Amino acid sequence: MQFISECMKEVCRLLGIKQKNTTPYHPMCNGLVERFNATLKTCLRRLCSEQPRQWHRYINPLLFAYREVPQESTHFAPFELLYGRTIRGPMHILRELWMKEIEEPEVKSSYEYVLNLRERLDDTLKIARDELENAQGRQKHYYDRTAKRRKFSVGEKVLVLLPTDSNKLLMQWKGAFEIVATVGIDDYRINMGGKEKTFHANLLKGYIARDQDASQATREERPPTSSLDIPAASFTVIEDLEGEHFNDSDCEALPKLSGCSSEETVNDPQVWR
Repeated sequence: MQFISECMKEVCRLLGIKQKNTTPYHPMCNGLVERFNATLKTCLRRLCSEQPRQWHRYINPLLFAYREVPQESTHFAPFELLYGRTIRGPMHILRELWMKEIEEPEVKSSYEYVLNLRERLDDTLKIARDELENAQGRQKHYYDRTAKRRKFSVGEKVLVLLPTDSNKLLMQWKGAFEIVATVGIDDYRINMGGKEKTFHANLLKGYIARDQDASQATREERPPTSSLDIPAASFTVIEDLEGEHFNDSDCEALPKLSGCSSEETVNDPQVWR
């Protein structure tokens, strides 16, 4: 709620920021932040496995390590994009000592340093932007190969994929709820017990009600069958068996197959004819 508070709205107004809210339970709509959070959590889990309560001591070293590593999408480290120079981390200093590549600092005036820094930043950002667009195009191509767009209409009833009440990590389909409006291309506003909430199409599934009344009427219209009713095929079988010799076990089994009681005999013409 801190992102939609009155204080945050006032800050965005003063700074000229257009605030956009993402749909809940759909991390793909804010993929850059969620991907970083997942990476940070994975690193913290591995470093503080023996002392989980001391996880806060590893945040600053992890952030430093993350910022000095070149990213696959931009081919530049975040530190280099921000400050216009390569960071001298522990591994960089150790490599200089081993390879004896220590260079004497070049003497420049403040004016020359600022001009060179601005030029490097402009060139670096231009290259990084081009590489990022190419990476996004490749990722979109791979994702669209198996992706299918879901379409719903206003007034349609749908199920919503939401966390369970006992565990937020477990998801289940809840509903049915009615769609009241379309927001953008893939977002829909759902009426959930008098409150309207926005969900992405990937969290929705069409609801099909079971027609219980029709199935009940079908069962009531079906005529009752007697235990003595014999299918037409049974007459054919018995007639084909005329003249055959039956033993005692066969005679005992035939009344059971036809639905007759054990008191009725095979020779009874009312049963077999």
